[in-house]
Amino acid sequence: MLRRFRVAELPRERWRNGAGWTRTVCAREADGQLRWRVSVADITAAAPFSAFAGMDRTAVMVRGAPLRLSHAGHLLVLEGPGSMLQFPGEWTLQCEAPERPTRLLNVMVQRGKAAARVRVVRDDAAFPPAGGEQVGLVLRGGFEFRSSRGEALTLAADEGVHCAARHGACHARPLADGAILAWCALG
Repeated sequence: MLRRFRVAELPRERWRNGAGWTRTVCAREADGQLRWRVSVADITAAAPFSAFAGMDRTAVMVRGAPLRLSHAGHLLVLEGPGSMLQFPGEWTLQCEAPERPTRLLNVMVQRGKAAARVRVVRDDAAFPPAGGEQVGLVLRGGFEFRSSRGEALTLAADEGVHCAARHGACHARPLADGAILAWCALG
């Protein structure tokens, strides 16, 4: 089943380091350990990112100004909506204060126990069944989603869809030029 979510309606939680806010879209645990989590983080000030040992992370800018992150003397920059960075959860990242409030899609998977394939979509796209769960979040504009089972959803910016493992293939179609979608397959 396609499950729609709206970022604004997800419960807001303090970052583990107390320096920001996150909203969990979905997460899975096994044997009492986090296997993967998809969340949306709001950044308004300079702050360190929390370290998550044994996790691999992907950050996709949803909206905001360029976001500068530094690690061991290297500068990493998310330029605008749809830009993406992948990095080990052990990295000690320091975030500079963004010029305006910034929102990131944050995907974390336990290294060696789970995997995530994250992509940014700007055109028609087909998503075959992943054998796991899939999550899509509209970053800009709108998209129409159709499943191989005939379900359909129309989503606008800051709305998304969560597809269960047993769900068939999905197709996403942008509703206007400039629409952007972040899609991740988890397993």
